[in-house]
Amino acid sequence: MREHVEILFPVTSRIPKVRDWSVDGIIGNVNSVPSSKKTMLASAKSKAHEAFKNGNYLIAARIYGEAMELDPFNATLRSNSSLCWIRFGNGTQALKDAQACRMMRPGWAKGCHREGTALMLLKDYEKACGAFLDGLKLEPGNVEMEDGLRYPLCSWRPWSP
Repeated sequence: MREHVEILFPVTSRIPKVRDWSVDGIIGNVNSVPSSKKTMLASAKSKAHEAFKNGNYLIAARIYGEAMELDPFNATLRSNSSLCWIRFGNGTQALKDAQACRMMRPGWAKGCHREGTALMLLKDYEKACGAFLDGLKLEPGNVEMEDGLRYPLCSWRPWSP
């Protein structure tokens, strides 16, 4: 586990609930989580992934919601929940989760993409373009961001790949 944390540490945004932001601090935080909670969280993630894979987006979103109760500061869970709501067609809930994801991990382009996609679903094209541009600044050349900006209503915004 240590080698994985050491590899990911330099490219990971700080997580506020982890007091000691170091490799040892992160490992200590993970080890401090009760194993029953870890088991329940792993089970919820697995069930949500399976429901999503089967096209049961509402069920997947609800399961991700349960997982977020166990781990409320997990940006990946928020991102996955946002995607479920996007696929289900609930732009309001998708946007809420995407914005929470971006607050938790402001340097993560995927959060920008989720927010932009949710805003497109809500037909707030100007803000959607802004979210895609934010993501492109974080991850130049990101094809998903560039595709979002190619939407006709985003073409008025200056950007370069």
